[in-house]
Parts: sequence; C-alpha cells; structure tokens
Amino acid sequence: MKRFLLIIGSVIALSAVAYWSLYVMGHIEGVELSGHGVAAMVVGLGFTILIGFGLMALIFFSNKHGHDEAVHNLYMSTHSSNDDNENS
Repeated sequence: MKRFLLIIGSVIALSAVAYWSLYVMGHIEGVELSGHGVAAMVVGLGFTILIGFGLMALIFFSNKHGHDEAVHNLYMSTHSSNDDNENS
C-alpha cells in the first residue's frame, strides 16, 4: 500500500509540473508553440525520462546481483599484478 501511494503521489507531482510548464509556456509573450511542437516536446521529455529510469534500474540491478563487484575484482587482480611487475 505504501508503494502504491508513493507511485500515485509521484504521478500527481509529475502531472502538476507538466501542467504548470505548459501553462507558463502558454503565457510567455512572443513565443508560440504549435500542436506539433507540444507533441514533440512531450514525446522527447517522456523518452528522456524513460531512458533515465531504465539506466538507473540497470545500475541498481547490476549492483544487487554483484556484476559490479565481479568487474572490480577482475580489474584489481589484473592491475595489482601489473603493479607488482613494475616495482620489481
């Protein structure tokens, strides 16, 4: 239930910000945006937000399943042996 309320609150907040931004853009003197421009802006912003969510999900997924640790350990093992050879 707590997660559901968080999602609903986020959707309401995002909707309010979208409404406010369209309201402000509509009341700026000398700047007009056609319906195609509004559609392009909405699609572009939606795509940008979707990519951001996707990349953050991949970061959390990678961290949760230990993929980062495996790469870090491999990096450290290869570079620590190179450091030992250079110091000899």
